[in-house]
Amino acid sequence: MRPTLRTFWLILAAVPLAVILLAISPTLVSLTGYYLALVMFLLLIDWLSCPRAPKISFLIEEPAQIYIGESQPLVVSAERADGIALPAVQVAIEVNDILDQDAQTPVTIAPGGGWTEVALTPLSRGTATIPTVWFRWRGPLGLAERQIEETPDLKIPVLPNFQLAARSAQDLMGAASEEFGPRPDIRRGDGSEFSSLREYVPGMDPRTVDWKRSARYRGLLVKEFEAERNHQIILAFDTGHLMAERLGGLTRLDHMVNAGLVLAHAALKGGDRVGLFSFDSQVRSYVKPLSGITSFSHLQHYMAAMQCDVSETNYTLAMTRLAEQLTRRTLVVLFTDFVDTTTAELMRENLSHLAVHHFVVFVALKDPYLERTANQPVEDVKDISRAATAAELLKERQLLFSNLRRQGILCLEPESAHLVGHVINQYRTIINQELV
Repeated sequence: MRPTLRTFWLILAAVPLAVILLAISPTLVSLTGYYLALVMFLLLIDWLSCPRAPKISFLIEEPAQIYIGESQPLVVSAERADGIALPAVQVAIEVNDILDQDAQTPVTIAPGGGWTEVALTPLSRGTATIPTVWFRWRGPLGLAERQIEETPDLKIPVLPNFQLAARSAQDLMGAASEEFGPRPDIRRGDGSEFSSLREYVPGMDPRTVDWKRSARYRGLLVKEFEAERNHQIILAFDTGHLMAERLGGLTRLDHMVNAGLVLAHAALKGGDRVGLFSFDSQVRSYVKPLSGITSFSHLQHYMAAMQCDVSETNYTLAMTRLAEQLTRRTLVVLFTDFVDTTTAELMRENLSHLAVHHFVVFVALKDPYLERTANQPVEDVKDISRAATAAELLKERQLLFSNLRRQGILCLEPESAHLVGHVINQYRTIINQELV
C-alpha cells in the first residue's frame, strides 16, 4: 500500500485543527486523535477497495520498428479479469537515449479500462529499449494507491527513413511518379551500351545506321544506345565524432545515411551494384557490392547499425583499406566532413590517390552556423573575432573543394534539407555521361 498526496494533506491538516481546538478549549485537543484515527480508517478502507494487481490484465504492444523523423505509438491497455470497471491507471515507461525522453512523461488510461498511447520519437538510429513499465492506480477515495513494475525489456529497431527521404527527393526533383527511382535515360547516339534497333528517320545521325541488319531488313535501321549499367558503387560513411553534430533535428550521419539509402535504392533499381564502407579511427564495416533490388533490405540493415564514434577519423587507414578492396573502377561516394586544415590536407592526399583509379564524389553538408556567423552584423570585438574565424574556416573549406576538383573529384556541399536531391541528380548525371 502507498498513501497518496491527498492522505498526507489530510494528516497535515491535523496540525491547524489542533491549534484551533486548543484556542477554543484545551479539552477539545483530544478530538485531533479521533480525526487522525478516522483518516487511518478511511485509508485502510480505500486500500482494501483498491483492485489488486493479479485481478488486472496489462498488455503492452510495441511497434515492429521506428523510422527516423517519425513517431510510432506504444499501445498500453488494462482491464479487469472479473469485468468490474477499473479506476484510472497511470502509466510511465523508461527509455534509453535513442528515444526522446518526453516518452517518459506519465500517461493515463481512462477510468473503466481501455488503452492509451505513448509517442515514441527516435533521436538517432540504433536499438530503442524500454526496460521497465510502471502502472499505478488509486482506490475510490483517492487515499491509497497500488503500483506494479513490469520489465518487458522491449527492443525496437530504429531504422533510417527511406520513404521520407525518397519523398523529399521526389519533391525536390519534381518527379511525377509516386514510385521513386531512376528510369533508364535513353539518349539517341549517346552512351556505349546497345539498346535496340529502329527505323531510320531523316535527321538521325547516319553513323548509327546498322548496315548489315538494314540489308536483311531491306530498309535503313539505326542503333539506339543507352548509358552503361552494372557499375560498381561504394557508399563510404565517415562515422567519426564530427558526424554526431545535429542539423535540423538529425545528426549529420543520419542525414547522410538517408541520402545513401535513396541512392542505393535508385542504383540497385537501375541495375548497378552497391556496397558499403564505414570508418572512423578504424574500419567499422565493409559490405561487398550487391546487385538486385532484393539486396536493399540487407544494405538498410547495415546502414541502421552505423553509429557515431567519439574518435578522430583516420582517413589514411580508411582510404588505404578501401583501395585494397576495389578490384575494378568504382564510383565511390564519400559522406564526410572536416573542420581543420590538418584533417583537410590528409583527406586531400588520400582522396587524390583513390581518384587515380576510381571516380570519387565528395559529399559534405553545408554548415549553417558558419554561414550565419560569418555574415552576422558586427556589434563588438567578440563579433569581429567570431566572424573572422568563421570566414577563415569557410575559406579553407572552399580551398579544399577547389583542390579536390582539380584532381577530378566531384564535390557536393548542399544544405541538409536538399542533400538527397543533390546526390540523386549527380548520380544520374554521372551514369548518363558514363564518367565511371
